[in-house]
Amino acid sequence: MEKFLKIILGIFFSITGLIVIIFGSLALMLFFNPIFIVNPKNINYALKKTSFLKSWSWKKGEINHQWISWNHRYFSGHFQDLCLSYENIDIALDTCMEEVSWNLDLKWMPGKGFIYTIDRPLIIDSRKTKLTLFDNTEDSPAKDYLSYWNMIWKKIIPNLDFSFREVDIIKPRSHFTFDLKLMKSPKVLNVWAMGYELIGTEKEITIIAPRKILLSVNLKTKIPLYFQELKLVGHITDNSIPILITGSIDSAKLKVTTKISHELLKSKIILPHFLKQILLPAHGILIIEKVKATLGKLLKPPYNILPAPLNALEGSFKMNVKVEDIEGADNVLFKIIASLDLVGVKQVINLDLKTEVPFNLKTKEISSITLGVDMKKVSILLPKLAKNRMPPQLKPDPRFKLPEVIVVNKSHRKKKKIDFKLHLQALGDKALFIKTNLLDEILRLKFYLEIEDGTTKGFVHALPLKTTIFKRPIIFQSVKIVFNNSLVPELTALIEFHLPQYLITLNLEGPITKPRQAFRSSPPLSQDDIYAVLLFGQPLSGLGTDDKTAAKSAGQILSQGILSLAVLYYFAGSPVQSLGYDPESKALAAQIGLGAKNSLRVSTESGGLNSAGVRRSLGKGWYIDSSVQKSTGSFSSATDYGVLLERIISY
Repeated sequence: MEKFLKIILGIFFSITGLIVIIFGSLALMLFFNPIFIVNPKNINYALKKTSFLKSWSWKKGEINHQWISWNHRYFSGHFQDLCLSYENIDIALDTCMEEVSWNLDLKWMPGKGFIYTIDRPLIIDSRKTKLTLFDNTEDSPAKDYLSYWNMIWKKIIPNLDFSFREVDIIKPRSHFTFDLKLMKSPKVLNVWAMGYELIGTEKEITIIAPRKILLSVNLKTKIPLYFQELKLVGHITDNSIPILITGSIDSAKLKVTTKISHELLKSKIILPHFLKQILLPAHGILIIEKVKATLGKLLKPPYNILPAPLNALEGSFKMNVKVEDIEGADNVLFKIIASLDLVGVKQVINLDLKTEVPFNLKTKEISSITLGVDMKKVSILLPKLAKNRMPPQLKPDPRFKLPEVIVVNKSHRKKKKIDFKLHLQALGDKALFIKTNLLDEILRLKFYLEIEDGTTKGFVHALPLKTTIFKRPIIFQSVKIVFNNSLVPELTALIEFHLPQYLITLNLEGPITKPRQAFRSSPPLSQDDIYAVLLFGQPLSGLGTDDKTAAKSAGQILSQGILSLAVLYYFAGSPVQSLGYDPESKALAAQIGLGAKNSLRVSTESGGLNSAGVRRSLGKGWYIDSSVQKSTGSFSSATDYGVLLERIISY
């Protein structure tokens, strides 16, 4: 038994010794005479056996070895017209390199082992490269992209000097060509391609874009819009890569920050999920210092002239964009908060715009848009208006239209309407001021309105206002209109008429089309006396017969809804001489003094103005009337003109 063990141990140590001698001999041979093993012929043989490359060839190849000392060697190599072809389920690579060269200075030091240095970079000069990307339906394993980046900075990776001309990238539905230049030193990596420049260190990545990049979205501006001075900087920390992007679009300054986790770079890239993880921590800022000048330069006529009052203001625009997670694996919510700050000689517009847009990263569809306008401080000066005329009709600017927002589903060719919601508010005491020459004081408004699907909900509230209308003082203590979706808006108002000897208060409440009204006075008066005070400045007891009749007629007409409060107050500010109403013909007549001898007579029917004329006193009971009225005949003329001489004899 002991003899058997000795034989077994002898065989084991003999084999072990043989292996040590073989590997030792190979190591010594590789160090002292490496050309015996590493040469173009053996490389060609190894490539055939491994089948790593689909094909390969070279016109000339050599590997050189130089003896420096017994423990010091210098290696160099050179290939000319080296062509390689590689293919797997994801890509196919074909490249031809005019030159490939390298060098290696190798030493062996007792106690330290092998020490190598590379005094010249690995040089590759390629004249043609084609990279084809396939649509691979098979699941490919996740790739740790950060580990690839870290590998570049390993000591084993030499300095690099790569030049690739005519790099063709062929994808299933696209194709583009570019040149690529790469240079690496121990501490810095530089890459140039398609006008971009990458500057990298082990802990920082900087990408500088070309001088100008055309916006992919056509905004139909007078001149094309470009991204300018775009720059991306990423710092590699222990757990993530914070990223900062800066640049400009014409005069607008752009800044975007986000963060990419290391775990995301290690996981399999599924585009919607990958984009979502980058967008969620993102924050974007866009700043325009001079809005009017910028829009005037960019927009085509007639849109380069802004509507009033913006055309008289100049200032800045700032937009913040954040992204939030919402229900659905591929859904995100873009929250846009913009501030507009414009200033003019007598006008100010300071407001916030808040927009929320849900977006599906997979289908690239928008389900709804919610726009909010919050007026912080808005002071507007209206054009000067004539006090003795009706105000001009306000019409929307025909240049600007809100088109119907529709999404077309290409797979089914069905149109999907996007829900649009609009929120308007001005809730501060100084949020909205309107200045006009028609009022003695500034009109101050508060409002909150929600507009959706053609319905409106909210309120408009006018703060207390003192003014003079038709030479009479009036105070609007409170005027509020409440909107309740499709219902008729509700009005509540408290208005005070300050007369020399009386204070008359009017309460309005109910539907804005026909509100309920109640007059009160201090000192207390009857309703007929209140109408008399409004029309003639004193109660019925102090009026003549004609004025009493006019005051009573006004009360009757007002209570039946035939005469509006606005018309009544117009009469209150004018020297009304008489009012009359015929229930059968539904005709209303009024006579207003125009001076010592002249008066204006107006009569209306249900169809509108029926006749108008001027009456002049000639003295001693004689009057002359000139009038114009609707024609009652069968002729084509629609208007009759007449002059009447009249004498009134008193008995």
